[in-house]
Amino acid sequence: LIPYLISGHPGETIQDSICLTEFLMNSNFIPDQMQDFYPTPGTASTCMYYTGLNPFTMKPVYVSKGEKMRNERRALLQFNKPQNARRAKSILRQNGRDDLAKRIYLKK
Repeated sequence: LIPYLISGHPGETIQDSICLTEFLMNSNFIPDQMQDFYPTPGTASTCMYYTGLNPFTMKPVYVSKGEKMRNERRALLQFNKPQNARRAKSILRQNGRDDLAKRIYLKK
């Protein structure tokens, strides 16, 4: 079995992404297979994406939209990849997590 992660799912905040990054670092697991969330017709997730509401509770949920946010979430989850390392460190520092930013090694 290969774990497969989806980043930017409706309801996922930047703090949620940072918590998952911390979990991945602590477990020494770097996901290779992941995708950004894209709405799929007929799903509750798509309903949340377009309305900003949980269809079961009708309570608001955070929805990250746009390429910039999508790239931020991907960078946090695949912080080990050279194309993501600088961005991940920057995001972590902006959110007060220097402790995690220091654990990302930048390859030259």
